[in-house]
Amino acid sequence: MSNKQIIGFDADDTLWENEVFFHQAQLKFIELHPHIKDPEEVIFQIEKKNIEFYGYGIKGFILSLLETSVRSYNNQSDFQNIAKIIKIGKDMLAQPIQLLPDVKNTLHHLSEHHTLIMITKGDLLDQQRKVKESGLLKYFSLIEIVSEKDEQTYLEILEKNNISPKDFLMVGNSLKSDVLPVRKIGGTGVYIPHKLTWKHEEVDSTFDLERVVELKTISALKVWLKSQI
Repeated sequence: MSNKQIIGFDADDTLWENEVFFHQAQLKFIELHPHIKDPEEVIFQIEKKNIEFYGYGIKGFILSLLETSVRSYNNQSDFQNIAKIIKIGKDMLAQPIQLLPDVKNTLHHLSEHHTLIMITKGDLLDQQRKVKESGLLKYFSLIEIVSEKDEQTYLEILEKNNISPKDFLMVGNSLKSDVLPVRKIGGTGVYIPHKLTWKHEEVDSTFDLERVVELKTISALKVWLKSQI
């Protein structure tokens, strides 16, 4: 890796839209299952239990929706709904990339002064597709698609690429996955909130957030970095 400062970027909901499509899919599922009480919580609890089996991403989400549907009919299959749920999943996987505002200009500028890497979690094939279709690959020296983003994962990536944690900055929309683990290993985390956050990515309010760098937009990153020189 280069001796320039290393800046890591999350992808989903940091560089391009992601959670909004899960939200829309969930609303379609709820319309098909009006008899389920508190459907969002029911779906979330099943998703949470299934992460260890399916990991993150659209495929695991759709499998969780299928399980929710079957359970809601007392383990009797409703084949019409199952077909519709599978269609929802395929539509999600075919969704064109929608870059967030100012992402391309910001990455272009930063890549001229820093070494950029992308660290994203989720389904391998889908994340590879999104990276390729985003048109952002040229700005990154390294792409890491991982199954989890925790302290151990970051340490392994940094060690593999001879990066000292103190020289590493991670930018993302998730305090749980992008900011707090990096801060704990001695790096710097920059939090750029997105309008939608999956419940699983929420953090306990007891965390010390006073030391977290929070910016409103990705374009503000250029100004903040200059202020740190």
